[in-house]
Amino acid sequence: VPLSPRTAVSPTMAAQEDPDLLRILIATDNHLGVHEKDQVRKDDAFITFREIFEIAKQQNVDAVFLGGDLFDVNKPSRETMVRTMEILQEYCMNDRPVQLEVLSDQTVNFPRRGVVNYEDPNLNVGLPVFMIHGNHDDPAGAENLSAIDLLSTCGLVNYFGKHVLTGSGTGKIKIKPVLMRKGNTKLALYGLGYIRDARLHQMFSIKGNVEWARPEDKPGFSSKSWFNTMLIHQNRVHHSPKNAISERYLPSWLDLVVWGHEHECLVEPTEYGDFMVSQPGSSVVTSLIEGEANQKQVMILEVKADKHAPDDAPMWRTVPQPLETVRPFKYRQIALIDFARLAKEDGGLGPDFTPESGEANAGLGAKGKRAQPSKHEAWITTALERMVRELIAEARAPYERRGESEVPLPLIRLRVDYGGGFSTINAQRFGQKFVGKVANPNDLLQFFKSAARRRREDAGDAADAAAARETAVEDIIGNPTMQDQARIEQLVAQNLTQGLQLLSETDLSNALDDFVNRDKSALENLIKDRLKETMKFVEENAGHEAEMITAGDAKDVTANVEKSIAEAVQQRLARTGATARAAAEAEAAAAAADDAAAITPRRAAAQEKEIIEHARRRAAATTTAVDGDGDGDDDLGTVAPSEQPSAADAFREIFNTQASRGTRAGGGRAGGGRAGGGR
Repeated sequence: VPLSPRTAVSPTMAAQEDPDLLRILIATDNHLGVHEKDQVRKDDAFITFREIFEIAKQQNVDAVFLGGDLFDVNKPSRETMVRTMEILQEYCMNDRPVQLEVLSDQTVNFPRRGVVNYEDPNLNVGLPVFMIHGNHDDPAGAENLSAIDLLSTCGLVNYFGKHVLTGSGTGKIKIKPVLMRKGNTKLALYGLGYIRDARLHQMFSIKGNVEWARPEDKPGFSSKSWFNTMLIHQNRVHHSPKNAISERYLPSWLDLVVWGHEHECLVEPTEYGDFMVSQPGSSVVTSLIEGEANQKQVMILEVKADKHAPDDAPMWRTVPQPLETVRPFKYRQIALIDFARLAKEDGGLGPDFTPESGEANAGLGAKGKRAQPSKHEAWITTALERMVRELIAEARAPYERRGESEVPLPLIRLRVDYGGGFSTINAQRFGQKFVGKVANPNDLLQFFKSAARRRREDAGDAADAAAARETAVEDIIGNPTMQDQARIEQLVAQNLTQGLQLLSETDLSNALDDFVNRDKSALENLIKDRLKETMKFVEENAGHEAEMITAGDAKDVTANVEKSIAEAVQQRLARTGATARAAAEAEAAAAAADDAAAITPRRAAAQEKEIIEHARRRAAATTTAVDGDGDGDDDLGTVAPSEQPSAADAFREIFNTQASRGTRAGGGRAGGGRAGGGR
């Protein structure tokens, strides 16, 4: 009989009482170090992380699987690293015997250490942790290292699922499982650490770019007898066609997929085709959005081989485990117009209230300047204060029912639609009234105006809709961070998509993201890689230029260099799947660069043309020096190789000048049932 996923875990099901029962605690998105500068919330992630391992200890699990984003940033502070290592050492280093046996090649699964940590004779590991990286703590830099590599080197975790992708092409990966066994129960653990969604989407779209290794089918190890589970950390929610990974890309022979990155807790496995998907969500509130207001949970996975049919699919179930130390968070979205039409005795303005003409955009005046406050501002303030107090009471209620004397300050987010003739109020001043009562007094309120956007979009006027999207940043007044981020993205889109010749927009965007969030050498490394790649192509085609110089046609060398560079760029764009249209747009933008000197990339392109012209004049001068009478006869000898203005030399001068400009410009300015079927 399959194990029921609704049955509560009891101490009698402890792992050591059943040699075939494999029990694993699974969590994702711990974000250790988040809100490190916030004196109220800085400990939240560590308190819950400790609770997770306390659950693992009490439930006597065989291992812990972590699905990415253990850390909140790519380079955690020393305090965050020390606190993390202390918790892992406290719960993982002990004399408890580990009953898991790794059957696969450990040098392939764990290439840096070459061995699972509990088999290292120098370590005393009682609770093994297997983990992948996420988008917040992914490897970066020339050595492709992350903070998780530090934990792995110290023997605290077993880091797998890191796939090295080089070059500007799509890339190929082969996903090999960690094969483990307890008694007669066998589990194949697949891992895929975070890869940029657009690139991984393209890899999955091209047949053969993603390969999957499966356990060999042999006597005593039937392929059906393995429980196939996978840890993946990618966008699951589709905001655009290529910025998320669909479940349809995953093989049907998987049994359970644990999806990290998405913070909403949907831990109960849901069926997708032939396999199940569980989304444990984050263990700490990182963003004040509706999805994070759900109860935070982790999951215990139980797998057991059928002793009567050991070659058949094993039985399995998942058991959610609520987290009790998470700071309470209450979220509510309201529309002021709905509350205004309540009876006055209920706190409204009366059922006959109608929006006043001319006040639909009262919150913002011309050019985004604040307009005069509405005459209803006092009513808005009173109504919102009442709602915040209600949410605080809801957050405190569970603690008070349990008789707990210490109640953590709750997180409160009130999202307010102020459409319909209302203005916003000063969110900072409003929050000061709740200092000491909530954990986030500075961002209690978030104002938006959805009705105005819907009217523009539904009117069918494409121009108005485009304008509404471009100015959407003005719709969110209570969140300065989101406003700044949106404006930065808009500026990048307007100013850095033209005039690019040697670098693609995707390359530059990815490198900029790495530079800000992960690796300060990302831009330098990108330039070096593209320089090396393009120089190699130019040098491979430099023989013809040498013949031209010998023949007295040196003045055409630089023109051929330009052509070679363009061909190299085109080949790279083709390898990365760029369309012909995108390549044509890039060439057109480069050709028109000198028409807009006020824009930095275009000015750089114009300066590049000056350098090319200088190289052309120098080549012509060299020819004149060799041919004294200027007639270009072949009997005048050959230019020495060291004196020839080769294609590679001309390209180095062009690119190095651009790189030095970029360095100066950027300096100083600085995210249940049976496996395999029967469900």
